[in-house]
Amino acid sequence: MLAIPVVFPSAYLAAPVWLGFIFLLDPLNARAGGESILGDLRRGRRGRLINLLVAGLVCGLVWEFWNYWAHSKWIYNVPIFPEVKLFEMPVAGFLGFPAFAVECFVMYVALRRWLWRGAGRRISL
Repeated sequence: MLAIPVVFPSAYLAAPVWLGFIFLLDPLNARAGGESILGDLRRGRRGRLINLLVAGLVCGLVWEFWNYWAHSKWIYNVPIFPEVKLFEMPVAGFLGFPAFAVECFVMYVALRRWLWRGAGRRISL
């Protein structure tokens, strides 16, 4: 999912990049015994995933609210219904914010595991 957009550049292939690190690192975190979405789902615990998805969406809404009023602002090129916007972001682009929150969690756990091997402190949710 990370290599396809590099090999075949297309505006429609941005979503796999947002999901690629989740599907790459989360199973590695689970296999190493670290915190993971996959491990949570196996134990029937959906709370962390739901919290991350909602937090990502809320942060995305706040970000776009601030972006809308900024003098120098982000202008987005989302190819799916680009004219249907909320603030400056096409509505379809808001799907990236929840995925980004999950991706940040997965990357944090992986980096913490690789850089601080003795860090046994859990992220509570």
